[in-house]
Amino acid sequence: QYSPSQQEALKIYEEGVLSSVKNKEYKEGEETQKEEDEAMLKIGSSAQPSKSELQRYKLWMEQRYRSPYTGEIIPLSRLFTKDYQIEHIIPQSRYFDDSFSNKVICESVVNENPYKDNQLGLEFIKNQGGKIVDELSSNGKIVRIFTEEEYRDFVTLQYGKNRSKRTKLLLDEIPDQMIMRQLNDTRYISKFISSILSNVVRSDQDDGVNSKNILFCNGKITSILKQDWGLNDVWNDLILPRFERMNQITGTTSFTSKNTSGKTIPTVPLELSKGFQKKRIDHRHHAVDALVIACATRDHVNLLNNQSAKSDIKRYDLQRKLRNTKKWVNKEGKERDKFKEFKKPWKNFTVDTRSELEKIVVSFKQNLRVINKTTNKYESYKDENGNIRLGKDGKPKKGIVSQTKGDSWAIRKPMHKDTVSGQVQLSRVKVPKGKIITATRKAVDATFNLKTIESITDEGVQKILKNYLTSKEGDSELAFSPEGLEEMNKNIARYNEGKPHQPIYKVRVFELGSKFPLGQTGNKSVKFVETAKGTNLFFAIYQDEKGNRNYNAIPLNVVIERQKQGLSPVPEINKKGELLFTLSPHDLVYLPTEDEKENVKGINFENLSKEQIKRIFVVNDFSSTCYFTPNHLAKNIAPKEVDLSFDAKKKKLSGSFDTKTASFEGVQIKDVCIKLKVDRLGNIQPAPVSIVS
Repeated sequence: QYSPSQQEALKIYEEGVLSSVKNKEYKEGEETQKEEDEAMLKIGSSAQPSKSELQRYKLWMEQRYRSPYTGEIIPLSRLFTKDYQIEHIIPQSRYFDDSFSNKVICESVVNENPYKDNQLGLEFIKNQGGKIVDELSSNGKIVRIFTEEEYRDFVTLQYGKNRSKRTKLLLDEIPDQMIMRQLNDTRYISKFISSILSNVVRSDQDDGVNSKNILFCNGKITSILKQDWGLNDVWNDLILPRFERMNQITGTTSFTSKNTSGKTIPTVPLELSKGFQKKRIDHRHHAVDALVIACATRDHVNLLNNQSAKSDIKRYDLQRKLRNTKKWVNKEGKERDKFKEFKKPWKNFTVDTRSELEKIVVSFKQNLRVINKTTNKYESYKDENGNIRLGKDGKPKKGIVSQTKGDSWAIRKPMHKDTVSGQVQLSRVKVPKGKIITATRKAVDATFNLKTIESITDEGVQKILKNYLTSKEGDSELAFSPEGLEEMNKNIARYNEGKPHQPIYKVRVFELGSKFPLGQTGNKSVKFVETAKGTNLFFAIYQDEKGNRNYNAIPLNVVIERQKQGLSPVPEINKKGELLFTLSPHDLVYLPTEDEKENVKGINFENLSKEQIKRIFVVNDFSSTCYFTPNHLAKNIAPKEVDLSFDAKKKKLSGSFDTKTASFEGVQIKDVCIKLKVDRLGNIQPAPVSIVS
């Protein structure tokens, strides 16, 4: 892979590094950093490595030349080969962090281990600790993964001075905090936006980059103002009904408590408290934040900044202007003023805020664009008319030409999920009309219960797994854990009527559904995919002559084909009726009461009451049925909150979804809902229908 001169450079550095490991302790601090930078400069100028290889080299130096998961020495001569890879400690699929502190160098066979794929470093060690791995390399070296105790000791010793990386290597769950990259992004966005807004509000006296009319404040300032202005109490009152409902359903008092004043306030049980924030469960917290910012003044910001900085300048003038005072008598008998909470922006501020928040209807930005025409451009000496383009010197000159021939379309939505399946024929499975059987490979894990095993295409493999699961008394977590799989494969003949069989790690599982082919030509016609989640954009509601509704979710591939032909995305008629209206994700719908159904035109959508606003829902998603989310709800308090109910027959809590439901007060929402139209100014009207009811 490398030239003789490069190999010689690597050999020299390897000998120097390994001898330094034997002869002296690894140095910490600035001196070590200086040596690393000098070494990188030398190897960079000698071997001319890529940016990725330089990163490998720096990680290798930081790790003291050893793999964090096995403790084995990583020879520099093999560092840049396929035997070693850069590995993300926290998998990017679970938490995007591409920083240097989230990377290590380890053996390729460890990084490519199927159990490491989506696990944290410590999770992987807990599951695979002590296992032997045959390294697929030229020397056939045997690698043993650390046990948990060895791993913790190694990380503590090797990364004693590197707190960030040590913390990530010892994480046992995904962190909740913002990472440094996100904080830096936020800083950059704030700086960029302030320069844009400065152009809008700049005055003649402004001479800086940012206008004097732009004020900067942080979350601590708004937090203090919300507390002093009574908005925290308003918020607790707004969201309290959801917590009281949870108490009623669960038959407990775990979701409410009393404060020092004896008032009932929302709370959550200890097991749900981690990462829970009362502010984030309702979309209206954005309106509260906007109100506080609108009412905060330069004086508020200056006063609180001075207090935070513990400035010697007390600013009693601002204290008297902005804060309420209370009289008190000092030791000398003199009457003094004690500064209390901030004055409210106006007398009825708290009451008015509560009233307006109850009237708020939350609307969402939508993106229903599916396809659009594209224009390909290329360089040519000829212009669009085919004439030679000449420069000022009279010589032919290249220019940009737009392609006019052909019919190019750009699809703006994911057409299908990543998994590609193949069609199979199974005589033991009866296939309904319009459906096909497709199969895909899947790793055997603890989710393989009896039902999953029955969906395996190979009946021989199916029999082995069933026999093994029976021997474990049906405990799939025990049977198909990493240890359980190893035990099964060591004794696989025992579960195959004494016949030998290859070890089983992955199986082909079939599914009965309505997947569509990936393409129409070549091998794409025999590859089948499933519509990606969230790409169903139109739920059609049809109505027959008797006023009965029927429904159809329009697949994305059908929408694309219709739009290419210049048709509307949804057919205007089906076998059972004409199109009434369509619903798309983030659309708003209103559920009329029994009385309102008789006189829909009598509903004043421009001035809905508090009770009526509670009957507004947001379209969440749909397939065979349509699911909705209550208008104000942002996050669930507890699992299955919206869908949760008490099953009197089974005497237990039941529910399927956290933040969505298909029904309200025992009525299917899709059967009675009225679609709403909201403009950018917040005006609400019923959306027009295709036919008259």
